[in-house]
Amino acid sequence: MNAPAPDGEIEREAGDWALSVFGERLSAERAEAFRAWLAADPRHAAAYDAAELLMFKLSSLDALAKPQRLPVRRAWIWAAALPLAACLAIGVAVSNRSTVLESDRAVQTLALRDGSSVVLSPQTRLREAGWLSGRRYDLERGEALFDVRHAEGRPFEVRAGETRVTVLGTRFDVRKGASGEVGVAVERGRVAVQRDAFSTILARGDAVTLDAKGVRRVKLSNPEAAADWRRGQLSYTSAPIRDVADDINRFSDVRVVVDPAVAGVRLTASFRADQAEAFLDSLPALLPLEVRIRPDGARLIAPRTR
Repeated sequence: MNAPAPDGEIEREAGDWALSVFGERLSAERAEAFRAWLAADPRHAAAYDAAELLMFKLSSLDALAKPQRLPVRRAWIWAAALPLAACLAIGVAVSNRSTVLESDRAVQTLALRDGSSVVLSPQTRLREAGWLSGRRYDLERGEALFDVRHAEGRPFEVRAGETRVTVLGTRFDVRKGASGEVGVAVERGRVAVQRDAFSTILARGDAVTLDAKGVRRVKLSNPEAAADWRRGQLSYTSAPIRDVADDINRFSDVRVVVDPAVAGVRLTASFRADQAEAFLDSLPALLPLEVRIRPDGARLIAPRTR
C-alpha cells in the first residue's frame, strides 16, 4: 500500500494542476488524468480548490500591491503567489478571451476546466464566460447535460438567454430551443433557476420550461430520462413544433422546414431520432398540419389546406 502523500506535496501538485488547467486547453488525456487525480484522495480536491481560489484572488493583483503578514504555515502560498502573479500579469488579456465548445453532428462529452463534465447534443454551442469570472457558461444554442463537481463557495452557472441556472454540485440538463424557449431538468441534486422576476429551486426529477408567455413546471416520472437525447430519444411536452423540427435537423439526416404560420403550434410526443421520417408522416393525423416534400428534398410542415 502506498503511503499517503505529505500535505506539502499535495499542495504543490494542486498548484501545478491549477496553473495547467488555466494555462492550457486540456487534451482528453490530460483532462482524464486531472479527474483521476481529484478522485484519488479527498485531500486533492480541497487542495485544488484552495489553489484555484488563490488564482482568482490574485487575478486582480491587489494582493501584491498590499503586502500582508501571513502565518508561517501558509508561507508556501505567498512563495507561489509571486511567479503565479507574474504569469497572470502576462496572460491576463489572453485569459479573458472566452472558449467556445461546439459539437458536430454527434453527441460529444467534454471535460471542463474545474473537473466537471458536459455532454453536448448535436450542433450545440457552449461559450465559457472566462475563467476570471468563475465557473460560468453561456448556452448559445442546443442542449447540454452538465455533471458538476462540487466546489465549496464556487457556484457553477449556466445562462441560456435571460434564464440563469446556478448549482453547487449536481447533474442537470439545459435546453435552448430555436423558438427561444428554455428548458431545465434535474437528474441529481438541486439547482436555482432565475429569469426576470421568476425564481425557483428544482430538485431531482423536477423540470421547468420558460418562454415569453410564462413558466411551466412538471415532475419527471424518471429523472434519469432528463437527457434521453443521449440515447437518441427525443421527448417533448407541449413544445413548439419549431423546436421539434430544429431537433430533428440536429439529430438526424432529415431536413425539416416549418411554415411560420404554424411555428408556434405545440405538441407532446416522444420518438427516436432515427424514426423522424415516420414521426413526420404521422403528424397530419395528430394535428391540422400537412407535411410536403419540397423540390430540394426538405420536408415542409405547413397548415392543412384540405
